[in-house]
Amino acid sequence: MATSGVIFKRCGCRDDQRRRLEQSCPRLGERGHGTWYFHCSARNLLGRCERVRRGGYPSRTAARHARDEWLNSTEADRTAQGWTVERWLRHWLDNRTKIRPTTRFHYTRDVENVLIPHLGRYRLADLDAPLLRTVFAEIGATRNSKGRPQSASAMCPAPG
Repeated sequence: MATSGVIFKRCGCRDDQRRRLEQSCPRLGERGHGTWYFHCSARNLLGRCERVRRGGYPSRTAARHARDEWLNSTEADRTAQGWTVERWLRHWLDNRTKIRPTTRFHYTRDVENVLIPHLGRYRLADLDAPLLRTVFAEIGATRNSKGRPQSASAMCPAPG
């Protein structure tokens, strides 16, 4: 289910109480004042409706083009553009139903203590080989609880 959404213009002007005027600014009709945004919804890879609001476009045409491009992208691309690594890892952990408790403990520990702090802020769409090589080199440069270099089989950071 995809919706064509809404295209609108707004600005960052403020009133006397310092509240943003956004779409009610009297100067919005002036050329070059404010920027264009779009708001729409479509299904993501998991079948859930994903709402997106993006802006900063210089013209209505540019906002319409960006909206159409987003709506015409695949469900996988929309998910990758909207989800961070942290969100995906948490979703992945929540959906591991047939693993032993100790395995869940270790997966959770590694995700929470190592992967999310180093990779969590990146969008899935931004992941590429050079970024992953850099991040895993950083992880490899850390020390474990015994003061030894971190290894893939023991990613738990030193306590404290």
